[in-house]
Amino acid sequence: MKINELAGRLDVTPRAIRFYEEKGLLHPRYADNGYRFYTEDDAWRLQTITAFREIGFGIEAIAKLLLYVDSGDRDTFRHYLELQRAVLFSRWVEWKQLLAALDRLIDRADGQKPLQLDDLFELADNIRQLKHARSTWEDRWDYDGLAERFDRLSSQRMSPVGFMATADEYEQALAFTVQWIAPQPGETGLDVGTGTGVLAGRLQQEGAAMYAVEQSRQMLARCRGNYPDVQSKLGNFMALPFFEGEFHFIATHFAFHHLNEGQQRLALEEMNRVLRPQGRIVITGLMFEHAEAREVLMSRLEREGDRERLSELTSRYPADRSGLLEWFRSHGFITIQQQLNEWIHMVYAVRKH
Repeated sequence: MKINELAGRLDVTPRAIRFYEEKGLLHPRYADNGYRFYTEDDAWRLQTITAFREIGFGIEAIAKLLLYVDSGDRDTFRHYLELQRAVLFSRWVEWKQLLAALDRLIDRADGQKPLQLDDLFELADNIRQLKHARSTWEDRWDYDGLAERFDRLSSQRMSPVGFMATADEYEQALAFTVQWIAPQPGETGLDVGTGTGVLAGRLQQEGAAMYAVEQSRQMLARCRGNYPDVQSKLGNFMALPFFEGEFHFIATHFAFHHLNEGQQRLALEEMNRVLRPQGRIVITGLMFEHAEAREVLMSRLEREGDRERLSELTSRYPADRSGLLEWFRSHGFITIQQQLNEWIHMVYAVRKH
């Protein structure tokens, strides 16, 4: 078929078709007279391109997806789709927060007094901080490379988290989480930063329908292999790929301390967003009881010359437990806490309403 036929059939302009050809997404044949000639395969490819464009994918992303389709690489194709979904969900969360901030500014402008420009500056600064917190996270610990080792250590009943907890303490943390959450058949739960899925698998054994979120591709692949009935998705703490109020409970196990303070606050907001009324949250990880306790412990390690332990602690972001408890209480949660060793604490929060 000729270009006008193809354009009319798929409701696409000839100009758009030529643009996709220039970008290397379409490869028509040429007749002896120089006219383009399109096959049914070209029509299918164009339809695929326009579908991806409709759901917000850019030209570069579409080119990669088509490359994976052409090569038959299903795993990479799925991963790249998931990556694009995570990006779109992050933008959606950001737009929701932007709209909420604008609503607050509009409410302030409803009064009779002149609008203070400080309100506008505050709004712009909040948006900038949110974007910065989301965009600056990086995997400095190479969790793709650690996936096989993590699984192997867990299966051998050895600690997969190094200095942070012994094998017994790691197991104790898992047991406490299951005990505190107390999943009921029919409930839906979420494990954030699931790794290879150990906690999600335990909670699923109790009868809950489990979902898991992980940012590392290799960790996610192992989670899916270990627990195929867990609905695992590519994503991160700061833009959970779910809608409001989907989960009866949320747990995160030795992952929260990979976020800095600003990112931790975003993560709390996100967990709160997707939690149902009267839902439960358990956070396990590196924490200090409060700022003073952090200073005391770090000073002791300095005096003892424990450079390795100091390096491990400063390469992560131990949470301020008192700050976490205050955040939960100010957002309508009842809380309890448990300390497993010098470094590892657990916080359990139940929403009142």
